[in-house]
Amino acid sequence: MKKRYIYAVLFGVPGLVISLGFALLVFGAGAGFLWIFVYGDNPWPAPAEKLLPALFALAFLAAWLMVTVAGFIFGKRLESKSGLSGRHILGSVVATVIPAVVIILHQYGVGNLGTKHVSVVCGDFCRSKGYSASVMPPRDSNDRTCTCLNSDGSEAINIPLD
Repeated sequence: MKKRYIYAVLFGVPGLVISLGFALLVFGAGAGFLWIFVYGDNPWPAPAEKLLPALFALAFLAAWLMVTVAGFIFGKRLESKSGLSGRHILGSVVATVIPAVVIILHQYGVGNLGTKHVSVVCGDFCRSKGYSASVMPPRDSNDRTCTCLNSDGSEAINIPLD
């Protein structure tokens, strides 16, 4: 197989994750621009709701295509040399793994992965029993109880978390 295709893959695989991050930034900037300068807090029209996902997809595909084409061109320039560089393969693997690990660590840090915070467990319990809300005492009070509230805001049940 020619190096141009190998390097297109070596650049393209980590380019997926990098392009996703770039597309999220473009999406956020576009949404922020529309919110601050165009629509504000007023209801947004339907075309704006279709524009943002299209902007995301366009930014993602354009960035991924540019990264893959850059790999193709880089590989084409290296075709005169024999063999593959282990450093390039290692660089591609690292450029693929590090963003994935950063994403996983971020999701773990915000609570989407791993054990749920006690306040989330309390809220889930109260909702499963049909109560409209839950409250917990401050963390520094050392009181580990979950209180479920009725629809009028009065205390319905008080459960120890242990």
